[in-house]
Amino acid sequence: MIATRKLIREREDFEQNAPDYIFAEPIKTNIFHWRATILGPSDTPFEGGIFILDIICSDEYPFKPPQCTMKTNMFHPNISSIGKIYIRILEDDWRAVLTIENILLSISSILDNPAMDNPINHEAARYFRENRREYNSIVREYTLKYANEFPIYNENEQNLPSDPDIVYTELNHSLFCDIHNEDEQNLPPAPAM
Repeated sequence: MIATRKLIREREDFEQNAPDYIFAEPIKTNIFHWRATILGPSDTPFEGGIFILDIICSDEYPFKPPQCTMKTNMFHPNISSIGKIYIRILEDDWRAVLTIENILLSISSILDNPAMDNPINHEAARYFRENRREYNSIVREYTLKYANEFPIYNENEQNLPSDPDIVYTELNHSLFCDIHNEDEQNLPPAPAM
């Protein structure tokens, strides 16, 4: 019950106060399973990217951190090739007062400022340390190739694929245009839902 109450409160707080570069909400029928989106920070190789995460809380939440997985393929020292995320607040620094919003803010902050004390993607860490220009080029390539669509998920939890189909709604189509400074009239219309 504690987990359910806290997650409901977090959802309400998130809707009211979240910064405009992160978005998260529970899958409609499961308050313990959230999908989140982080927009890539401006003036970084992640700029314009739309990074999708899967967040699963156990019934021991908030006393144990949620399991967070990056669903968008990316090249980053703190994110493995299978989406495992290493940030301290998901490990040793977790406290029951922390929230899903805190996690997303931390992930957003490490995008351009990786925590290099314990990387899990050693190739990305090596490039970051030894050849920042090449690192930025690879990150940009991944961002353009994999992080370019807003997710809309099937609301029926039982039908959720492991990699959800990504489609545009009219709202997300407009947001995509704003992020990429595109004129909506020059893009194909968003598919009807």
